[in-house]
Amino acid sequence: MKKQLLVLLQVLFIGLLASCEGQGPDSGGDETLAGKITLLADKTLIRAGGSDQAVLQVLLTDESGMIHDVTAKAEIYMGDSSEPISSPIFTAASAGTFSFYALYGMEISNNLEVKAVSGVADLPADSDKANTNFSHRVLLVQHTGSACPNCPNVMNNLKRLAEDNAYTDKYLHVASHSYNDDDDAYSSAAAILASFLKPDAYPWVTFNLFEASKFLGDVESMKNCIDLFHEESARVGICASASEANGHFYANVGVKAAEAGNYRVGVWVLEDNIHSTQSGATASWQHIHSNALREMAGSNKTDRVYGGNAIRLESGASGSVIVEVAVDEKWVVGNCKLFIFVTTDDGKGNLELVNSTVCPIGQSVTYDYN
Repeated sequence: MKKQLLVLLQVLFIGLLASCEGQGPDSGGDETLAGKITLLADKTLIRAGGSDQAVLQVLLTDESGMIHDVTAKAEIYMGDSSEPISSPIFTAASAGTFSFYALYGMEISNNLEVKAVSGVADLPADSDKANTNFSHRVLLVQHTGSACPNCPNVMNNLKRLAEDNAYTDKYLHVASHSYNDDDDAYSSAAAILASFLKPDAYPWVTFNLFEASKFLGDVESMKNCIDLFHEESARVGICASASEANGHFYANVGVKAAEAGNYRVGVWVLEDNIHSTQSGATASWQHIHSNALREMAGSNKTDRVYGGNAIRLESGASGSVIVEVAVDEKWVVGNCKLFIFVTTDDGKGNLELVNSTVCPIGQSVTYDYN
């Protein structure tokens, strides 16, 4: 803060000299706008080594609420440096957390951190760059718990659904254990998900992050819901690589758009082969729980449930983000995988899931075309 005050005093002094010479504080003599400035970045997590970049942007909100991009006339400083950076495009040669702030006229921005990390795997190559006809996978969330005596009924139906080859490639299954917290597959992430999707009872099944208004745990109801969501063409395709390093899982996620839009990328950690004695079990396999939700990436609950990494894409264009999740020592890393999904605004103020995929740790998944 002392360094920021020193720089601000320097700017004030230079501005005073400029005013004595009959020129304004902006280059070219343009008038400086009044308002609050905010420093943003298109990415706050990038790969170290210079192969990735974060683009910084300074926005000013004036008294009327209008937003102006003043990046070209602002000065952006990194850390305690007394000199502004030469470009708003930032790359990092080595891993670390880098702090920035901006000055514009007499205004000083928020502090912004960009983290550069190592150990992120490369994205797989796109085998058909012109193709935007993507396979579509619906999300099925099973709300369950080991102390739920009726949950084995839905477990049996999910097994029957998984064995139907006509539906294998149409959906992905996440088991959200939120019924009882002494369940070895329970997680606080599952409890958060339940608070958003609001199951009326247990067992319960929801689709594509929508609340359910009725029980949907019988096979035919599940198939009908999958068909309903699946009949819409996938608006995006997803490719990804998943790695473990530095005590974190890293998802390097590529998104390609069939339709232009503002998209959000979400990443959840799932774990297989968790043993927890199931109440009401009718077979030994029902004591082994897979696809169990362990954690959701994000800085707040909404981002954790619906994705918080924003990408604006035009039709046919692609973009990428890196997402990290701290590894819990209780997880068996070899049994973990990442559920990766994309949401967008449905035009009614709701976020809807438009496609999803699963990537095991240490592996990659390519764009899946029809």
